[in-house]
Amino acid sequence: MRAPGPARPAVPAVAGPVPGRALPRPVPGGRLAGPPGRRRRAACVRGRFRLSEVPGVSAAAVPAAGPAATAAAATAAYRALGAAGLGHLGGRLELRTYGGAPRGSDLARAARRAVAVALAGPHRHGDRR
Repeated sequence: MRAPGPARPAVPAVAGPVPGRALPRPVPGGRLAGPPGRRRRAACVRGRFRLSEVPGVSAAAVPAAGPAATAAAATAAYRALGAAGLGHLGGRLELRTYGGAPRGSDLARAARRAVAVALAGPHRHGDRR
């Protein structure tokens, strides 16, 4: 509880420019964008998955994301295999990132896409592309 003190006058909330802050700028489409330089730089994640008959998914480390996000991507790849009815298979997951630091959800989405592409393509044993 606050100690009693001098009464503070009520200040009405006024919508308007705040000193020291950039004004929103119009962008195509008629909407307003926020202040420049405040956006998180988008991360581009590319994934590649190689199927193998040995169960389990191994993933190459993604230094920008950390070990927890890399493990989450490997788990997403394993779940995608299971959802396709091929949980008895495994493979190698390689993820490359460009741009800003990727989120765990970015890596997991790229892992699921990589597994889908690997399953949709022709199965070649011993393929070293």
